[in-house]
Amino acid sequence: MNLNVIWKLLKKEAELVFNDHSILLALLVAPLLYFLLMGSTYSNKDEEKVSVGIVDLDHTKSSRTFLNKVNATQKIAITKTYTSLLEAEKGLQAFEIQGIITIPNGFEKKLKKNESTPIGLILNNTKFLSSNDINKAVNLVALDYALEVRQKFFESKGVNPSFAKQKANPITAQVNAVYNPTNNYGDFLLPALLLLILHQTLLIGLSESVASNRQKGEMNLDFKASKNNFINYIFGKTGFYLILYSAYMLFTYLVVFPFFNLPIHGSYFTLIAVSVLFFFTTLLYGWFVSSFFKSQARAMEVMAFTSYPIFLVTGITWSIPEMPLFLQFISNLIPLQPFFAFLKKITVMGVSSNLYSHEIIHLLLLLLLGYIAAFLRFRYLQKQVMKWKPALS
Repeated sequence: MNLNVIWKLLKKEAELVFNDHSILLALLVAPLLYFLLMGSTYSNKDEEKVSVGIVDLDHTKSSRTFLNKVNATQKIAITKTYTSLLEAEKGLQAFEIQGIITIPNGFEKKLKKNESTPIGLILNNTKFLSSNDINKAVNLVALDYALEVRQKFFESKGVNPSFAKQKANPITAQVNAVYNPTNNYGDFLLPALLLLILHQTLLIGLSESVASNRQKGEMNLDFKASKNNFINYIFGKTGFYLILYSAYMLFTYLVVFPFFNLPIHGSYFTLIAVSVLFFFTTLLYGWFVSSFFKSQARAMEVMAFTSYPIFLVTGITWSIPEMPLFLQFISNLIPLQPFFAFLKKITVMGVSSNLYSHEIIHLLLLLLLGYIAAFLRFRYLQKQVMKWKPALS
């Protein structure tokens, strides 16, 4: 390793980036623009006051009390009142509301007799987060209201109030939600999206640079400048990106996370160290893949195209064991997969290091794989250059 050679290559790469508007856009403008866009989109982090319509066929004090309790919850807002279920279903189809609560006729009479009286709930499951919020809120209110009604019924029969309460609710479930206890969408998705933005813009910028070298026939000049040493070349070529994205990474953890009130419960030092490991692994992968392109535009198109498929197989939105075997295999070869699992454990969960050591080992193995692939590709391209020279001479 020659630090002077690496420094010269690193400066040359910086000049290439600042003189190429397309790469400059991908590396300096796109991350900040995406941060602003994504952050603004999920700034509330959670959906509150989901619109719900009601059909009250009972029109009694009990039905109004129940609906008032539902409306008082944080997640639900009763915004429409319909006179029939048919009318309410039209409102659901027109997206005026996300769910319908129906109170049947005779609701109060059955409650006073301590009889079961089902409440109708229709949910628009095309928006599963909203429908889950409505379902959860209505069920919690129903359980609470049923307990209150049963207790009053037993008290009306002369049962002691404390015993009536116990008799009304013989089994209680104590649910303690941990790691994202408010079940909000922002804490679940935002950290992964922010790191995905850095990952993809890094790959696009690097791939454009490498493809540009091949397109202009300048790769052999970089090999020569590195003294045909892979370590000199790869650190010189990728060093600028590693420094730039380490700065982005620090900005993300120290400014963006606190701004959106995203948690980091684990060690900052470990988080930063593993993030640098992740970015360097990504750079090796990125250089290897982009070295096959001879067109800057084509390299950018392919890297941009891969962003959504890669995100889908990382296990953030769908369980990896539920994927087909070949997708599980591909997922295990992508550095984002172990990194996202590590990120969740150290930021949201704050677990001890032995519980994310598997993800770090996984990343180290991928680093080794990326290094070997890039090294072999470097040697192959070197030989191609050596064959090309005698032919010219």
